[in-house]
Amino acid sequence: MTATDESSPALEFNPMVSPHREDPHLFYREARAHSPMINPVLGAYMVTRYDDLVTVIDDPETYSSAVAVPKIYWNPPEVTEVLRAGNVPETNAVVNEDEPAHHPIRRVFDAGFTGARVRAMLPTMRSTAESLIDGFTERADLVGDYAVPFVQSVINAIIGFPAEDGDRIQRWTDDVNMLWNLLAPLEDRIASARRMADYTVYLQALIDDRRAHRREDLISDLVHGAHGFPGLDDDYVINVVRGAARVAGFDTTRDAITATLLAILQNPSVQERVTADPAKAIPKVTEEVLRRDAPHRGLFRITTRDTSLGGTDLPAGTMVLLLFGSGNRDETVFPDPDVVDIDRANVRDHLAFGRGLHVCPGAPMARAEIRVALETLVRRLPGLRLADGYEPTYIASYFFRGLETLDVTW
Repeated sequence: MTATDESSPALEFNPMVSPHREDPHLFYREARAHSPMINPVLGAYMVTRYDDLVTVIDDPETYSSAVAVPKIYWNPPEVTEVLRAGNVPETNAVVNEDEPAHHPIRRVFDAGFTGARVRAMLPTMRSTAESLIDGFTERADLVGDYAVPFVQSVINAIIGFPAEDGDRIQRWTDDVNMLWNLLAPLEDRIASARRMADYTVYLQALIDDRRAHRREDLISDLVHGAHGFPGLDDDYVINVVRGAARVAGFDTTRDAITATLLAILQNPSVQERVTADPAKAIPKVTEEVLRRDAPHRGLFRITTRDTSLGGTDLPAGTMVLLLFGSGNRDETVFPDPDVVDIDRANVRDHLAFGRGLHVCPGAPMARAEIRVALETLVRRLPGLRLADGYEPTYIASYFFRGLETLDVTW
């Protein structure tokens, strides 16, 4: 699937293991000093400079999105045989569509994240945050005790999952993540594939219910259509819900909330401003942390013709990986990129939510979730601080950059 020049210089990057698991910026800084180079671990050219990333994103005719996220059927035969035996479907994801197929599907998908839907979710966000903090004692892990259940509650309500099914929905979501992770152990991917049959049956039942009884949720929008465009086939709905909606809508927001909290707690001057004027400071620190610690590493593209990018020739059929986290710390665009500067003038130029054709449809909802989660914590726990001895560690993830724990006291 990848056309590469075996004589090209290579840089190894594997976010699943040390040292890149702890700090991918070790690689990003080195990679930005070079034109795009092949990564033998992933079989793709790494695009790390901001200007090169923008070039790719703004030219979808040359850089197709057909491979943007891996498909679960790209796994080895041991995995795909299990998926087929369970009648687990797979279509393109929205993010994998090029025009003209992309537009009508994206318009239907967008219906789940309109401004009206964001406003309608605010009471749920606030009540969930309050309830979670009510359960704190003298110490908490703001990943497991706060961000995870908070974001689960919100995204499940948006999609239309029953609240009581949250735990098993999360286990299935973890399975989808595992199947997307082509660097994960084979036995773990086989185990996840076995559970996909039950998830498929579960999702089909929800689709059938919404076909008969439309509600104000994303599943209904996908089934019945929206914005003048028709609904999607059942298999497509299953793929959208389990992937673009549930995975992307959970992991990235969870990690953005905790990364923002860590930045606040590690920087006393920032915490002082957030505490003094949360309404003004929280949106500023949110955008700066989205830039500095982008929760989503990036997406793949594949060239449709021979081209050149940043001084590297790329034959047609070449895979490239867009590393947004690197572009967001490109010192030629963002001076002192490692510093948390909540007054950064060009912070909104960050690529944490992508850009252009495939810009994240859930960005307004994610920003609202981050704001409510932080505002509630600051108001309820003004003495919040990192627990003694806490050191951040990061999940082993192919796509996401997120804290394993965030231990605090007050």
